[in-house]
Amino acid sequence: MASAPLTICLHAICSPFTGGRLASSAMVIAVALVSPASVAQTADYPNRPIRVIVPYAPGGTDHQIRALAPTFARLLGHSLVIENREGGGATVGTALVKQAKPDGYTLLYTGTGALTVAPNVRKQSYSLDDFAPIGNVIGTPFIIAAGPGAPYKTLADMIAWAKQHPGQATFGSAGQSTSTHLAGEAMAAAAGVRVLHVPFQGIAPAVTAALGGHVHMALGLPGAIMPQVNAGKLVPLATTGPQKLALLNNIPTLSDQGVTFANLSSFGLLAPRDVPEDILQKLSSALAQAVQQPEFLDAARKGFNSPLYLDRQAFRAALVEEDQLYKAMVRDLKLFEN
Repeated sequence: MASAPLTICLHAICSPFTGGRLASSAMVIAVALVSPASVAQTADYPNRPIRVIVPYAPGGTDHQIRALAPTFARLLGHSLVIENREGGGATVGTALVKQAKPDGYTLLYTGTGALTVAPNVRKQSYSLDDFAPIGNVIGTPFIIAAGPGAPYKTLADMIAWAKQHPGQATFGSAGQSTSTHLAGEAMAAAAGVRVLHVPFQGIAPAVTAALGGHVHMALGLPGAIMPQVNAGKLVPLATTGPQKLALLNNIPTLSDQGVTFANLSSFGLLAPRDVPEDILQKLSSALAQAVQQPEFLDAARKGFNSPLYLDRQAFRAALVEEDQLYKAMVRDLKLFEN
């Protein structure tokens, strides 16, 4: 759901008085408030490794930032330390970054649903406004795949079975109130069936549960599901994308099969809200270069991910648009838990 870049006009910048005495006085005050120590701290940023929190279990989303990390670290001059902090449908790790010191040494790499779905489903300790976007990296559809124990092997058969057994078709997601959860509920609603959602702490555990017959289906990122599809262990039912992708073996979309629902999941890098502007700009500039490098593009494709870069302004606009979309979807599906 990429949007056109958003031009933000702050009153202090766009005021008609910026050429007069008011602007000069404000500049003197601003300079006085900036200590030499704070200038030095940002000027040599980064001077130590940067911690990147991924709020999901290992084996899914973290593959994306791990693929990006070597090039990104080379451009910044310091390594990235990737740390999985799963739990609460991505809300535990997300809240941890909100509480971190806003010095640019703790960042968040997450699916945007942690910011646009979870706070709309259940009250959280954070909101979208608590984070400063650095850039979006990936935009990819989800895959719905059936495990070996499922009583159906096609989407049409799943829908027919679910109509005969209301609420008994089970799907595993990356967690309660995640975008995978909401996508599954929206898919079921569009298909006119009732399904039972089973949340896990990340998509990798959900895939394991589907393989073990504990749930019928797993709904999640291609990187976690496609290896099992290619190995013949999971049966793909559909993707949630707007069109088939050769990268995903041209698996039919939901729309191709008469279910009018499409959804792309986006993943990007963010910082706590009050990180200094010059640090955000350094991170954004490095990210913009890193996502163009062949090493990252090749790794993304090997991980069944579709690169989708959005700069800071476009990422912010996309997040705001997505927040409004999910707010309406949660209301329409009656998923409020506040």
